[in-house]
Amino acid sequence: MGAIDNISKGVSEKLGNRLDKTEEEKAVLNYGLFIIIHTSLSIVLTFIAGLVTGMAIEIMTITFSAAWLKRYSGGVHANTPNRCLLIGIIVSLTLCFLYKTGMILLEDNMLLLILLIGIIVSYIVLYYKCPVGSKNKPLKKESTRKKLRKKAFTLINLYSIAILAGYLIYKKQDIYILKDIISCMWLGLLLQISMLTKFGQKLIDVLDDMLGKLKIS
Repeated sequence: MGAIDNISKGVSEKLGNRLDKTEEEKAVLNYGLFIIIHTSLSIVLTFIAGLVTGMAIEIMTITFSAAWLKRYSGGVHANTPNRCLLIGIIVSLTLCFLYKTGMILLEDNMLLLILLIGIIVSYIVLYYKCPVGSKNKPLKKESTRKKLRKKAFTLINLYSIAILAGYLIYKKQDIYILKDIISCMWLGLLLQISMLTKFGQKLIDVLDDMLGKLKIS
């Protein structure tokens, strides 16, 4: 993200000088600007990928569901922001295609069973793994871990309620788009839960190495 880094540094330097900030304060400002710009770019590119493939609602639901939970549960990261962004889009699109070609064809009762199994598995993995630190965020402080863990379980409770309530409304009112939304929310939940496991870590490592061989930094 060389361009984004240059923009955030330039803006933070000018703004910092104007506000008479110290070098440390400028560094904090630069980090904040980088996160804002990078996040905005990620949202835009993910949405474009969804529009191009005709799955905008699906990919945005998966991405936001996974990203929101990741704030509290932690998990594996790619080695660079560029790769992290690309891997996120690739994995989310893959899940979208899997939904469109498989899960969407399930009978409603089978769909409910799969949703329930996925939710139960998510609770189990979250209980034993959450939160998972990274190189940049080791999460060694116990008070921080407890706080993140509590927020992660609060969020998964909300996800579970939304998914099951959405299913009941879809089933009763035959609002078909609700089936897409709750299924993709469920996929986003499972995506992030998998990132807490060794399988998820291995998957990201493999994709990260592949992008590295393609000279994507």
